[in-house]
Amino acid sequence: MGVHEGRLYVYQLLRLLFEQPLSTEGLKALQEQSGLRELAQISSGAQSLIDFLDANKDTDSETLGKAMLSEYQRLFVGPGPILVPIWESVYFDPEHLMFGERTMEVRECYRKYHLESIHKNRQPEDHLAVELEFMMYLIGHYLASEDEGQQRELLGEQKVFLRKHLATWKDEFLQLMKDSTDCPLYRGGGQLLKEFLDMELEMFEHLEEVS
Repeated sequence: MGVHEGRLYVYQLLRLLFEQPLSTEGLKALQEQSGLRELAQISSGAQSLIDFLDANKDTDSETLGKAMLSEYQRLFVGPGPILVPIWESVYFDPEHLMFGERTMEVRECYRKYHLESIHKNRQPEDHLAVELEFMMYLIGHYLASEDEGQQRELLGEQKVFLRKHLATWKDEFLQLMKDSTDCPLYRGGGQLLKEFLDMELEMFEHLEEVS
């Protein structure tokens, strides 16, 4: 697996974790992730996911699915106060409200690639899973392109989106996760998110140094 194929894999994995409560099928898909153990060699968050899966390998899938649904709703949805906001704008709006300036900014990023309808009427554009999906889109097009100029442009878009949006709230997100849950699935997922985005930022810094 090449560098960018590996990046795409991790973005897909993170989106699986945070897009919605893991169904029975989602848990099965997570258990079948062949690259997770390799990823655990460089990520303590990935190791936490493996530990969770190993500890629950004999747990009834329906029981586990219900428990994960309950925890996802408790953390990210409600009812009651949302313990871990999963929208970028909440971390930067003075009143911690959704649909703030950051939402409008990421909407413009998507519009550039004619993705105005991405998750339209389902989730705000700055939902973590939607931002992860946008990075998947950019990496996928980078991998499909044979034009060096287009590849440079797509890498540049990834760098800008990371620095201005996706990587700007990872630390606060992880801290709230640690403060709000003992569930290894979501604590591990939050840790993996931070570790991976830190690696992404380092990669783009290195590319700038050698270019």
